[in-house]
Amino acid sequence: MTLFVGKQAKLQYVITGSMPMNVVWHKDNIAISPDQHYKVSSEKNKHYLEISQLQQSDQGTYLCKASNSVGTATCSNEIRVIDKPSFVKTFESTSLAVGNPLRLECQVNEDTGVTVTWTRDGKKLHNTMDSKISFEEKVACLEIPKAKIKDTGTYACTAANDAGSSTHSSVVNVQAPSISVTAGDSATLECTVSGSPDLKVKWLRDGKEMTTSRKYKISFKENVACLKILSAERGDSSEYTMANCSLEDSGDYICIHNFIATIYLQKFSNTIIADFCILILFLWAFIPSE
Repeated sequence: MTLFVGKQAKLQYVITGSMPMNVVWHKDNIAISPDQHYKVSSEKNKHYLEISQLQQSDQGTYLCKASNSVGTATCSNEIRVIDKPSFVKTFESTSLAVGNPLRLECQVNEDTGVTVTWTRDGKKLHNTMDSKISFEEKVACLEIPKAKIKDTGTYACTAANDAGSSTHSSVVNVQAPSISVTAGDSATLECTVSGSPDLKVKWLRDGKEMTTSRKYKISFKENVACLKILSAERGDSSEYTMANCSLEDSGDYICIHNFIATIYLQKFSNTIIADFCILILFLWAFIPSE
C-alpha cells in the first residue's frame, strides 16, 4: 500500500473464530498502543487500524494478530509513505545569445504520483513547436532549440504530488547579438514583426517619430522593419525605438513580437523583449583615434 504524507491510512481485516478472541496490532513487530495517532476499533468480525496524518516514520510492516483458545492467526500489510518531492539537482540563472539552444533540468528524489509544471514569469508553459517539456526517470526538462528574446524571463519548475510540492526558479536572459560599428560606417537595425494585414511600423528617436532622410533610411518589406543610419557619428547617440502598431477592437497598441537582430556601436545589456512592450536600443558612435 502506497500513501502520501499527511493522508490517512485504514487497515481492515475480517477475522472469524471462537470467542473470546484477543486482537493486537503490531508495527515492525512492536505492539501498537492506541492513541490519537493510532485508532483501533472493531465491528463484529471486522477489525480496523486507522492511522491519521501519516508521516514517513509510519512506513513499515503492519500485522494484525488474533488469538483464542484454539490458536493464533496473523495478517500483515506493507505501508509505504511518500513525502512531497524535493529537488536533488536544479538549474542556475544563465545568459545566452539569440538562436542558441536552451535546456533547463531539475531532478527530483521521488517520481511516484509526481506531476511537473513549468512557468515563465508566472505563466504556465506547454509543449509547442518551439519548446519541449518532458519528465522521465525523475528528470524534468525544458528544451528550446532556438532561443528568442521573448524567452527571457524567470523560469520556475514545480514538482507536486498528493503530499505537497517543491518549486525552483532562476532567471534566463536571452541577449541580442552584438555587432560593432565604426564611426563613419552605416548601422542597421532590423526587426521581424507580424500582425494584421494593415500592420504599420514606425521608428522613434528619443520618443519622436522618425522619417526617411539623408541620414536615416526607413523601410518595411515582407514583415521586416529596417532602420539604416548612414555614416554613424557621435551625434547619433540617442534612444531608438521600433514600434509595431495595429488597430484592434480595444484601440491602438504598441508591441514587439520578435526581435531578430540589432546593430549598434556599443554593446547594451539588461534588455528584455516580450509581448506588449517597447524595445529600446541605445546607439553610440565613437570617432576612432588616429
